[in-house]
Amino acid sequence: MKLAIIGGYNFERHSKSMGKLKNIELRFHDGVPKKNNKKVLENLIKDTDCVIIVQMVCSHSSMWDAKDVARKYNKKIYYSQAKGLASVLSMIEKEHGMRTA
Repeated sequence: MKLAIIGGYNFERHSKSMGKLKNIELRFHDGVPKKNNKKVLENLIKDTDCVIIVQMVCSHSSMWDAKDVARKYNKKIYYSQAKGLASVLSMIEKEHGMRTA
């Protein structure tokens, strides 16, 4: 399973420290708008299974761009109010009935 996590700049670093995740590939965007933000998000999201928007650490602009791209590619969107990677992954485990670690 491939997950796109939008929001938060420490997720990538923490995912490496968590060790190998079982059958999960994580892709990250810090949620800060960039030049050509929608295109950046499209490249990140188009090949994933779902998108997780971390609401407390994602700009409104990046959230709307991510939602537009996810709809374009028919990707499921999840919203997390938790800021930690473990909490975000726990939400996915519950939703999909799978183990991430």
